[in-house]
Amino acid sequence: MPDSGGPHDNQPFSHLKRVLADSPLLVNGFDRQGRCILWNHECERLFGWCLEELLAHPDPLALFYPDPEQRQAVKDTFNEQAGSCFREWQPLTRQGRPLPSLWANIALPNGELVCIGHDLSEQKRAETQLQLAARVFECSYDGIMITDARNHILRVNPAVSQITGYAVEELQGHSPALLSSGRHDAGFYEAMWHSLKTRDHWRGEIWNRRKNGEVYPQLLAISALRDRQGQASHYVAVFSDISQLKADTAELEHIAQYDALTGIPNRRLLADRLIHAMARAKRQGSPLAVCYLDLDGFKQINDEHGHPAGDQLLIEISRRLKAILRQNDTLARLGGDEFVLLFAELQQERDLDPILTRVLDAVAGPVTINDRQVQVSASIGVTLYPHDNVGADLLLQHADQAMYQAKQGGKNRYQLYDLRQHARQLSRHHQLQALDQALRNREFVLYYQPKVDLLNGRVIGMEALIRWQHPERGLQVPAAFLYQLTGTRLEWKLAQWELNSVLQQIDDWQQQGLELAISLNVGADQLLLPDFVEQLAATLRRYPRVPPARLELEFQEIAAIRHLEQVTRVLERCHRLGVQIILDDFGTGYSSLSSLRQLPLDMLKIDKSFIGDMLTNDEDLSLVNCVLYLARTFHHPVLAEGVESPELGAELLRLGCHFAQGYGIAAPMPAEQVPDWIRGWHEQALWTDLQSRFNPPDPGLVAD
Repeated sequence: MPDSGGPHDNQPFSHLKRVLADSPLLVNGFDRQGRCILWNHECERLFGWCLEELLAHPDPLALFYPDPEQRQAVKDTFNEQAGSCFREWQPLTRQGRPLPSLWANIALPNGELVCIGHDLSEQKRAETQLQLAARVFECSYDGIMITDARNHILRVNPAVSQITGYAVEELQGHSPALLSSGRHDAGFYEAMWHSLKTRDHWRGEIWNRRKNGEVYPQLLAISALRDRQGQASHYVAVFSDISQLKADTAELEHIAQYDALTGIPNRRLLADRLIHAMARAKRQGSPLAVCYLDLDGFKQINDEHGHPAGDQLLIEISRRLKAILRQNDTLARLGGDEFVLLFAELQQERDLDPILTRVLDAVAGPVTINDRQVQVSASIGVTLYPHDNVGADLLLQHADQAMYQAKQGGKNRYQLYDLRQHARQLSRHHQLQALDQALRNREFVLYYQPKVDLLNGRVIGMEALIRWQHPERGLQVPAAFLYQLTGTRLEWKLAQWELNSVLQQIDDWQQQGLELAISLNVGADQLLLPDFVEQLAATLRRYPRVPPARLELEFQEIAAIRHLEQVTRVLERCHRLGVQIILDDFGTGYSSLSSLRQLPLDMLKIDKSFIGDMLTNDEDLSLVNCVLYLARTFHHPVLAEGVESPELGAELLRLGCHFAQGYGIAAPMPAEQVPDWIRGWHEQALWTDLQSRFNPPDPGLVAD
């Protein structure tokens, strides 16, 4: 027990200390010199000092009241006659925190003093909370209303008067029904009271009436307060006027759903109306026309007269189109000069013709802007639902596609969507998906066809030819699938795969001691890509052991003729990388002599269509002679494609062409078969037999 012994103890005081030691009150004592003689457990708990520390301190009051004036004021109360009256003090705890408390001093006969205190901390906090609650009640922008159990208004805050227009005195004692708007039926209020009785709260939107008669929306929350017996004693309602919020929301909804320039529905509202129109068309069994309209010549007006003039034109066109609409039709602007019209409840498809004619006439009429007349026309694409039985997004896509056909067909017209064309497009889409999947599944392979020198049997290189190892249809040649890739991203992805595969194959063969060049076919679309040369250079850098000259790019003659200057610049840059350039199918594109002089060529390939019949067709033989003559003129080596027989090889040697390729030499083969074929080709020495079938030509005639 924290008490003290010593000369100041006497039996009655010692007994009192033992009684007060465990008291829930704060109890301490001081002698005439101000030294602590009593310090109970509650003091120790709240203040943090133990009795021994206080006994050792010459002036313990200085710990609780470090301010000398305050400490003296406390000491002065020790000597007052009415010392037993309670006074409020705030002594400091060991942590330096003021402890609000009430103290009464009791003087003992021996001159010592007992101080009895009561901690006011909780009371002070409660008072603060009450003051805060009262302040919140008075200052809240939300209306707060308190009623009794019989629903009579007891108290309201100032915000209630500001919102409703009623003074506090006009509301007190009345029922909140005074504010009722009359818009809600009995069922609404029955549901409210049922929620209050069963869940003690209700929250929702409600329409009430101000004193001036104005009806306005409230967001209202009501809570039921219950007494200890569980009976409802009061109801507290908190509400806010949401008139402005409603107005702002309506304005935002209008902005979100209507075009700011023309005031007609935008894409978002169109989507909603289209879905409803489709449901109504299916329900009623009547066609719905979805029309995609694009203005012809609008950009020119914008450029010549400025954007404000363009905006005025769009506003006038929208006004004219709205005048054509019937009750259930819709006009929407998607943006720019693009509009969508929905014509519903058509009895039959031909009912649409006069409507669209009026639309075209309305758009094509002159418009006066800034005292000047301007004129545009419209291209309209149309699809009919449910004949075109797809979803809303696809309906718009189909109408858009038909609109582009209308533009291509001459503009100022409308075009119905062709479902058969869509079927073809869908089929192509599925085929492209299959090809993309084939690339990811590594189903494409490269076959290699040898190119040889018939004079000495040397294998001068290989041409890489792509194949598709289809899991169900087997090995597919390029003609079965490559045409589907033209102009697509997949075409470039596949070309990149081919290039990497060819360079890797050159590297692999080099490791086996085979120094073979490989030619790779590139299309016009690839050559005309802005970064074709950069991509090629980057790929070559990934294979540092491969000499660039081992890579040969073959391009068709027609690509050079159509884009001669651009192709020439690209090929020159490729040439500077060290890559060899071969003109494929020479003779089919009617190249001019100037194009032959401009292009940086390392070899020409005579198209196989001339080679195949030259033994029996004098015209083909003459063409081959002419090509060889041109090649000699421009000092370009020539390789003949389509050499299918030894006789063709012998005739080509007679004409002076000794580079050849074709099934008569070897069919395209997988890479792993190439080394064995080369060994067999050299062992059989077939070129010796060819030389014995003709008289060697004049060395000056050989196109090497």
